Amino acid sequence: MRKGLFNKTLASTLSLALAVSSFGFTSVSIAEKVDAAPTTSSKLVWSDEFNGSSLDTGKWGYETGGGGWGNNELQYYTNRTDNCYVSGGSLHIKAKKESYGGKNYTSARINTSGKFAFTYGYVEARISLPRNQGIWPAFWMLGQNIGSVGWPKCGEIDIMEAINTENRTYGTCHWDSNGHAEYGLPTGNFDITQYHKYAVQWDSQYIRCFLDGNKFYEMNITNGTGNTEEFHKPFYMILNVAVGGNWPGFSINDGGMPQEMKVDYIRVYQDNPSYQGSTSNRVDSNTSGSNSGSNSGSNSGSNSGSTTTPASGMGITYTNSSTAQAYVNGTKWADIHYSVNGGAQQNVRMSQSGTKSTYNIGGLSNGASVKYWFTYADTNGVAKDSASYTYTHKSGSSSNTGSSNSGSSSSGSVNTASGDIYVYGDSNYGGKSASLGVGSYNLASLQKKGIANDSISSIKVPWGYKVIMYADDNYKGSSKAIYADQSYVGNDWNDKVSSIKVERAVYKIVNRHSGLCLDVQGGNTAAGTNVQQWTDNGSTAQKWKVIFHKEDSTYSVISALNDKPIVVDSYSKSNGGNCIIYNNDNGANKRWFITSVDNGYSFLINKDSNKGLEVGGWSTSAGGNVQQWDYKAQANQQWKFVRVN
Repeated sequence: MRKGLFNKTLASTLSLALAVSSFGFTSVSIAEKVDAAPTTSSKLVWSDEFNGSSLDTGKWGYETGGGGWGNNELQYYTNRTDNCYVSGGSLHIKAKKESYGGKNYTSARINTSGKFAFTYGYVEARISLPRNQGIWPAFWMLGQNIGSVGWPKCGEIDIMEAINTENRTYGTCHWDSNGHAEYGLPTGNFDITQYHKYAVQWDSQYIRCFLDGNKFYEMNITNGTGNTEEFHKPFYMILNVAVGGNWPGFSINDGGMPQEMKVDYIRVYQDNPSYQGSTSNRVDSNTSGSNSGSNSGSNSGSNSGSTTTPASGMGITYTNSSTAQAYVNGTKWADIHYSVNGGAQQNVRMSQSGTKSTYNIGGLSNGASVKYWFTYADTNGVAKDSASYTYTHKSGSSSNTGSSNSGSSSSGSVNTASGDIYVYGDSNYGGKSASLGVGSYNLASLQKKGIANDSISSIKVPWGYKVIMYADDNYKGSSKAIYADQSYVGNDWNDKVSSIKVERAVYKIVNRHSGLCLDVQGGNTAAGTNVQQWTDNGSTAQKWKVIFHKEDSTYSVISALNDKPIVVDSYSKSNGGNCIIYNNDNGANKRWFITSVDNGYSFLINKDSNKGLEVGGWSTSAGGNVQQWDYKAQANQQWKFVRVN
């Protein structure tokens, strides 16, 4: 954010090959969604709840001065309580119109550099933002090595930035790729002045940004692809409010000053605690903090088949003709890092049962060489690394005897269509992957895409889809429906999927004020039919599907009656413009930004008119008309998507 001039647009210098095909959804609140959150095995390693009466300088340091900060900004950053203070359970960073240090504005910028830096984790902050022409609040991170390598080689992760009077925020990464490279995406529209949760999930493969638990940004950094090596090193956190600059511009609404950002809390979780800094400013002060030690030893001998125990309580056990089970005893959590026959390194979380961690390495042939090592925490929570070992797989005589999972599809056509659904061979979206579109995929279809039988461990399902996994080929046997991203499908379904169906999820859409459902009048299928609210009756006229448009982060809301979308009639931009269903020609009046409010409700903003979908006249009666109006965050403009299939 703060070093050098850059363009903040949907397009970027990032190669499209680096961008993940599905960017999730734009801040949609739905009935069954998976919030961004620490994993069940992660540990809170650092937090500031801002419950005291002053800034904790054991956790934060001030950056002071003017000079533009690389962006020609107009403020002078101070360490005064006029600009930065803790009160009422929140941190306040206030930008003021005043002459100070040769500048016409003051504000504050604080960071954790030298006090706390970390590599990988889940970071969440609850923040209320200012909104004023010329204002620029941010919650972001920089590489701890900026002092030695400079920017952008240190890397930058912008978890949240907002500018001017926009009702949206941005997530962006900056790095060096023979010069400055960046990739960023905005959220949909929402009220930024209210408290919302801003978060990033950062691991060895992806950086993902979330608004209120809903993913709107994702970037692939696996193995430093696209010169993204910066994002595999320690970063520290920054909070600030800038005034003016190259990006927001230099037009400042002085009449709207002062403006302040309020921060309720910041929390950092890690699966594998790895950070720098003194123990006094961390939550887990009983641990060592560096997580850099490793067990010595060179026990790398091979195993002829049944069992190897390279160190006490860890090893690999032969399971069957194509699978071996890795295990670590006496653990609180464990990851296994392995490669097969010198292939790419795989990093996956092991399944925890009591004090034993296990993971099944599948797809092995007779004589396959598996090199592996563990990162784990002992029962006291102390993080450790093992040395590396090699296991030579022996197929033996075991085989998978399941009648329907014999390795080839017995019947059915082969579907090779691709789409927004992604399945992965390893947990946390690692290993072999394939994309699937709407349709049915028997075992032969999955194998055609390179997915072996019983080899799926994680799956990405953007909002608006329903995926049914089947244990047997041709959609037989036990089944499980998935409606959101699953970094691990669970012990009950790990490596047990033989066929899949991909469908559109179907919703009823309920108005917050009236409690009535969005309805196509009279169940009429004709283009131009009016959209109204009506008592919930379960009819097809009250069933809707949503289709995400990646190019502009909008959605079409489609009637299940005839696959026609809700539109603003005649491209009206006026308050009271009527809403109907009409033929889909991808016009802007058929596209909506859908953004979370609270308690499962969302508002819909039309892309063409920039007005909100509402029930006219605050009607609570069946037949109340649905129209557009300036969005005012009122209850008749808020809707809940409730899944019905």
